Amino acid sequence: MYQKLRQVCRNDLQRNPIRVGGGGQNFVVQVDESMIRHGQRGGRGRRANPVWVFGLADTQFQPAKGYMEVVPRRDRATLTGAINRVLLPNTVITSDEWRGYLRLPQFVQNCIRHDSVNHTYNFVNPANGAHTQNIESYWNKFKLVIKAMKGIELQYLQSYMDEFMWRDWRGLEEPLENIINCINIDYP
Repeated sequence: MYQKLRQVCRNDLQRNPIRVGGGGQNFVVQVDESMIRHGQRGGRGRRANPVWVFGLADTQFQPAKGYMEVVPRRDRATLTGAINRVLLPNTVITSDEWRGYLRLPQFVQNCIRHDSVNHTYNFVNPANGAHTQNIESYWNKFKLVIKAMKGIELQYLQSYMDEFMWRDWRGLEEPLENIINCINIDYP
């Protein structure tokens, strides 16, 4: 049953994709990647291969709303492809100084400026105030959901992320009405 509801959320996100940013100089989208691991039970057995997840957090909302997707590789081509699919025009991007983010405006069409913070020295860039605390908070909220469920199978990770994003973007106001409308579209 829950898998079917997650599929309804995923279908709604495919029909109405999440787009972030577009606020101009005053609004920032923070980008980051995170590793999700499936832990061992009782400290026994081999650890599963980690899965990389890429995310964006739109700071025009309080708390920030985000977008996440499982990525096959943690490289510039994969991450900039995801950014280009989701980012609205006229957006400022903030990231850490991972080498894949260097010269980001050359690879991302809708980026008007890229600010970064070097986490080796600061959590907030003293020159321009750039930070990645909103996307880190978004990761934390999602990982707490996983922890509350006592873990999930990594093969279903994207569907859990889709449900999390759907709840964040469409499930806060009138959640029951919104999910019923989505069910009616999927199962007329």
